[in-house]
Amino acid sequence: MILDLVVFLLVLGLLIFFHELGHFLAAKACGIYCDRFSLGMPPRLFGVRLGETDYCLGALPLGGYVKMAGQEDVPMDDEERQETYAHVPPERWFNNRPLWQRFIVILAGPLMNLVLAVILYGVIAAVGAWVPEAEVDNRIGMVLPDSPAARAPMYLMTDDKQKVDLSAAPDAVGWQTGDRIATINDDTMTSIKDVAIDAILSAGKPLDVVVERARADGSLARYLSPVKPEAMVEDGYVRFGVDQFETALIDHVMAGTPAKDGGLKEGDIILRANGALTDRATFIKAVEAIPEGETLTLDIQRDSQTLEIALQPRTIGRFRGLATAPQMDFATHATDDAQPTVVAVSDALEQNELRSTDLDRKGQGLLPGDIIEKVNGQPASVAVLHAVEYANPGATVELQVRRPAVLYGYLRDEQTVTVEVTAAPVRAIGIQFGTKMVFHRVPWVQVAPEALRQGYQAMRRTLQMVALLVTGSVSPKELGGPVMIYQVTTTAAREGYWWLLKITAFISANLCVFNLLPLPVLDGGMLLCFVIEGIRRKPLSIQFQQRIQQVGLVLIIGLVLFVTFNDVSRWVAMHLP
Repeated sequence: MILDLVVFLLVLGLLIFFHELGHFLAAKACGIYCDRFSLGMPPRLFGVRLGETDYCLGALPLGGYVKMAGQEDVPMDDEERQETYAHVPPERWFNNRPLWQRFIVILAGPLMNLVLAVILYGVIAAVGAWVPEAEVDNRIGMVLPDSPAARAPMYLMTDDKQKVDLSAAPDAVGWQTGDRIATINDDTMTSIKDVAIDAILSAGKPLDVVVERARADGSLARYLSPVKPEAMVEDGYVRFGVDQFETALIDHVMAGTPAKDGGLKEGDIILRANGALTDRATFIKAVEAIPEGETLTLDIQRDSQTLEIALQPRTIGRFRGLATAPQMDFATHATDDAQPTVVAVSDALEQNELRSTDLDRKGQGLLPGDIIEKVNGQPASVAVLHAVEYANPGATVELQVRRPAVLYGYLRDEQTVTVEVTAAPVRAIGIQFGTKMVFHRVPWVQVAPEALRQGYQAMRRTLQMVALLVTGSVSPKELGGPVMIYQVTTTAAREGYWWLLKITAFISANLCVFNLLPLPVLDGGMLLCFVIEGIRRKPLSIQFQQRIQQVGLVLIIGLVLFVTFNDVSRWVAMHLP
């Protein structure tokens, strides 16, 4: 908890420091008197005065400011300014500088947040890290039936996509597992997460997708695939209907199973099942659908060799969509005796062959955070839960669950409930999948272009999201505030520096856009006032500026309260049925 708070404050401090540094450096360059550069809001804790400026830390870490002569968040009249800055030559006051200089000083703050985003993206690209393959892979995994991707027409491309005749019959229909999404509306895709984001931001409008598919001879075919994403689940977001590609890397082979008898080994990668290219999720689905007694032929990559192995899947029981922790690790028995805790209950969970989808729940059901204490009356452990699940296909299993209190009992007291869960009968071969890790780093000559591309992409997507909010295509309930920032930064920090830098860069680009919105109190509101001043050829009255600032302050406070309510509502929904 303490470490999480430290990470959050460090990230917040970095974002604020760069923003205020932009204002400060621009003011100094324009000869404006800067009395104080503070990281944190008053009261002042400590600092040092160098020259005319007091560099200090404030007691409240949620903010920062540059105190310039003649520029205030709450406008002063001429008498108040004179009393405060009587020792400063009038020509060095912010409000007495040329309009273009004042414009630059205010604009420099948001722009420095963009600069920070580009720097962080550059560090990520240059240093690199070991990351799950799916994070940096634009291959398609499982394609959902009757989804836009499954129905998508595909037109074979030559060198120029403009020559594709979209009025003719398509050369193929439907994306496939292993296809790569190269571009969407000419925007390069580096991962399937990029693809998912572009689908959401499309608001259901048709997109031109370039799909790359490997031919049998190893050559590459490129297709233009016009697709209109659709809302496929209750959250209302539009999607193509594809999952990310996760290599079917075998982490453990269980004893006494078809996989063990067939000669599969840990570290093997399943390339194809019955001749079809496969990944983890498509393999699970394919095996589950095989009729009892039918043979499954696998193409296996083992080191530098490709082997063919035939085996017959066996019917087992599986709690569909249930994930527990500690992870069911059959390679070692370190966690077998631990009591299982419910991590997720999901209709879209495909973690490995021991967890799948569509949990059959009865009674009160299971909730994340539930601690399973007994399985069919015997003390629960990871090993016991798996053994009962595996050996009882089609049977109902009784779980005694302890449901911890939420918020020290204020939202929910601790409960003990009994839940009946059906172990769905499915076919399996007795393996557990692992995550393939890759070291991702951009060549030095591409670091700067990649950093600029990522920064531009983050800005563009933020602007698109703002547009969707304005048009009502995205609900304001999706907005997040300080609590969400705390959650995403601390979660990213636990995953490693690569994720923390990436989320910090994205938040910084978001802040650039947010601060440029033409709302009072924000930098964008002041820039709008400067534009109006330029058109009128005289500044707005002090009284008008005061009224605008007051209205803006109310709006900002209301927005903070609203997004905080959203954050708290989401947190409560995760912990209460």
